[in-house]
Amino acid sequence: MPKVKVYLIRCTFLLTMYNSHNKGLFLKKISLVFVLLLQYATASETVAKYDVDFSVFGTIANVSMSKVIEENNYVITVHADTIGPVSALTKDRRDTYISQGSIINSQFIPDVLVVKRKTYDKEKYTVYKFNHLKKIVQKESAEVKHVRSQSMDIRHMRIVYTEKVEFSSSTSQNDYYAKNDIVSLIFNSPTYIDSLKRDKYKLFYAVGIKTDKGVLLLTQATNEANKNYLSESITPKINAFDITLKKEFFNKGRGTLAIRLDADGFPSQAVMNDVAFYGDIVGNRVYTKVVSK
Repeated sequence: MPKVKVYLIRCTFLLTMYNSHNKGLFLKKISLVFVLLLQYATASETVAKYDVDFSVFGTIANVSMSKVIEENNYVITVHADTIGPVSALTKDRRDTYISQGSIINSQFIPDVLVVKRKTYDKEKYTVYKFNHLKKIVQKESAEVKHVRSQSMDIRHMRIVYTEKVEFSSSTSQNDYYAKNDIVSLIFNSPTYIDSLKRDKYKLFYAVGIKTDKGVLLLTQATNEANKNYLSESITPKINAFDITLKKEFFNKGRGTLAIRLDADGFPSQAVMNDVAFYGDIVGNRVYTKVVSK
């Protein structure tokens, strides 16, 4: 048995829904899949922070990334907060990805991926549970919406605002199986890049992204496309790679995320090209903290 203490997180919104809508059965079920590593007997933790800039909008988000390792267990958390004008445009969107699993042959093998997306009027949790033996991924989702409406009080000649909470949940098998989630793929990428040759690509699947069944193309870095942003001091080339994916917000329907890794496996810089006619999104590492327990 690993020394890692595993706790079940019963999310605040689920407790609220339980109290107001008597969702006891769902609460009991969904709480079993919100499994996070919160406390460690002996562990090491690395925290990195990033500023994300987007063309004329300036800095649009702050991102934090942490990796905790104890023996052969890991938990990696990525959290992004929008700021400035983009925060207003996206309803103060905040995204969190939590990948938890084991380290086998120097690779991060996920057991659970938790994805949380939150705005001021909606909060959604999606939990992916991996069964690598059967090659299936179970998907469970819960969503809370705050719906505001208005009506006219004729008697008092005033507008009356009301707000209600809508709750929904679903359970299904994911459309596809993948060995990686989107978080573990980034940290496993150096082992994949080592086998690639120049101008060659490798097809991957990753759970937790909205593309055609999670398909990604991973290639060695093409510095020409990103030479205005990427530091020339980043070496060796094994720590530089591109991920190509299909998304509707790219000018040509597909775009490239160019990533450069530091020696500790964390991204040092990342560039996403040609987003929605406005230019490139550039993330730079600005802070690092290492803690051992």
